[in-house]
Amino acid sequence: MDQQAAPYRIRLARPGDMPRLREIEDRAGAMFSGLGLIEDRLDVSFPTEDLRTLIGLRQVWVACETPDVPVGMVIASVRDGAAYIEEMDVLPVHGRQGLGTLLLDQVCAWGQAQGHPAVSLSTFREVSWNGPFYSKNGFRTLEPSEWTSGMRAIREKEDRHGLRVEARVFMRRELERNPLGGRLRVRVARQTGRLDEIVRFYRDGVGLPQIDHFAGHAGYDGVMLQLPGTGAHLEFTATEHSAPPLPHVEDLLVLYVGDRRTVERLLARLPVTPIPSENPYWDEVGVTIFDPDGFRVVLVGRTWP
Repeated sequence: MDQQAAPYRIRLARPGDMPRLREIEDRAGAMFSGLGLIEDRLDVSFPTEDLRTLIGLRQVWVACETPDVPVGMVIASVRDGAAYIEEMDVLPVHGRQGLGTLLLDQVCAWGQAQGHPAVSLSTFREVSWNGPFYSKNGFRTLEPSEWTSGMRAIREKEDRHGLRVEARVFMRRELERNPLGGRLRVRVARQTGRLDEIVRFYRDGVGLPQIDHFAGHAGYDGVMLQLPGTGAHLEFTATEHSAPPLPHVEDLLVLYVGDRRTVERLLARLPVTPIPSENPYWDEVGVTIFDPDGFRVVLVGRTWP
């Protein structure tokens, strides 16, 4: 039985992870040695440029253990209108810890959020950590009559790359339809008594692009600022109809800015002094500051998930 995967976390892969991902791929691939399923003299590694592209599209995830070192990965794409798992690997020493299931669930959650009807993949039918593993996780084997033209092209490519195609199957897991249909967009709105200061702080200081503004609309002025890469945006409004809200120590805007250097660059150009966070976790992973209204912003120097 798979053990609890508590010591591990899933995050998006970064370009700097690529050498480690290749190492994971090579070491996981060595488990096929002697099985007679792959022609050893041919290179079956995932193409480097394709990997770089999919990392940029936020479609590659890694399983990490402390300190933030990838020990497993999954690469996803979109083929024939559905999510597709190009490759999933876990270092053998970390096998049977539940990492494969965690990575698989991540792709399924992503596929559902994107509005895809299913996740499909190509794998070896009888290797225990291939076909039987996916069957246990809700995948079914597709009959050749169900293959798409794209799947037939994949099978031909696998043959050219030295995989024993007669031992391989295509599998598919249906995804529950997201009730929002993949059309959800998020706006987080807050009233302020210092609209100009707030705009300077978030637009000019933090660097959030301004995407819209309005004035005198039913007694409201407002500015909308994009949260890049999220599909969400912030709206700050000013009005005399009601008083602005009061901040609470646990009202947080957490911004995952990618790396520590970006945190330091933002702190250098913002007129702020870091403060202790009410929750000590945020002091471990980031820096907490006040915005002009006294609401707390946490700058975290990494990506999430």
